[in-house]
Amino acid sequence: MIFKDPNSIKRAATKIVWHPEASSEMRIGVTYAQLRFQQMPHNMPKKSYIWNLNNPNAPEKTLEAQSPLCTMAFNHKNFDIVVGGQYNGALSFFDLRRGHSSGVIKPTDTTVLEKSHHDPVYGVSWFTPQKQGTECVSTSTDGRLIWWDMKKTSEPIEVLMLTDSSAKDAAKPKILGGTCLDYNADAAPMKYMVGTEQGYIIQAQRRKQAEVSTRFGMEGGRHHGPIYSMQRNPAHLKYFLTIGDWSAKIWSEEIKQPIMQTRYHNSYLTDGCWSPTRPGIFYLTRMDGFLDVWDIYYRQNEVAYSQKISDAVLTSISVNGSMAAIGDSDGTVSMMSLCRALYDHTLQPKEKEVMQ
Repeated sequence: MIFKDPNSIKRAATKIVWHPEASSEMRIGVTYAQLRFQQMPHNMPKKSYIWNLNNPNAPEKTLEAQSPLCTMAFNHKNFDIVVGGQYNGALSFFDLRRGHSSGVIKPTDTTVLEKSHHDPVYGVSWFTPQKQGTECVSTSTDGRLIWWDMKKTSEPIEVLMLTDSSAKDAAKPKILGGTCLDYNADAAPMKYMVGTEQGYIIQAQRRKQAEVSTRFGMEGGRHHGPIYSMQRNPAHLKYFLTIGDWSAKIWSEEIKQPIMQTRYHNSYLTDGCWSPTRPGIFYLTRMDGFLDVWDIYYRQNEVAYSQKISDAVLTSISVNGSMAAIGDSDGTVSMMSLCRALYDHTLQPKEKEVMQ
């Protein structure tokens, strides 16, 4: 099925997130924004949507903040609470139960603009160990990682500058702009991974206070452009995938250079993710409208499968079970059904050990 942005002005589907509730009805949240530098028209629509897979004709819920959302995340404790990262740098919190008669849901709270990011928010994640489930963390190309509590949006809990070297070094450290964020509480509840505009990866940790603990790619192996996507492998949490320029790279937390990388593609890569069920598979979306499937359990030197999804630039992907949701620059989300070999881990019984 296909979900089309109801607005006449074309906007890219910048982020797709699956609703965490495993019920008979599956839902996705999609944010739409025009991210090309200074290309945003004055009358840009600000709406983002929650779609129900049982009804692809119209969105189930509409979220509208003061500025278009670039990214969003469902709360892990209360699935009706959503945080959205805005184009203007602020974070907005929505309660899906509080809709107006028009069906538009406005934020229950928004962070104070002066204390928020100065650039669009490209990554946001809820902080899971906390009992109330009200804390979250965000990053932006302004070079900051900011922790928030939705109960107190007037100021952040803590701010960390993302720099290329520590303050002890003599020269003034360069600030690195954050372009994506990966936080996985199962891997390490206090560790945060940020991909940057400069192609490096920053690992930060926050115990008594936040600090940068490791920088990947400084000695070589960094991406030649911004990192658009980054994710830990669901089966082996110390390994992570980054997507930027024309290649995808796999890293280990213990080594500061990539342990594997794909060959350079003919087209620029825009997003990617691991298969949630098969540890050896990852998906990449490309600017020429193709989706690439890499199965490194099967072979590591070439793409296992490639398919044209759209005539427009593909901008985002999210996989859940046997379904892949793929967004493009026209605001269309194509829901693709995966063949059994791509998601059924019982077909490859030793895959997890082999991949390790």
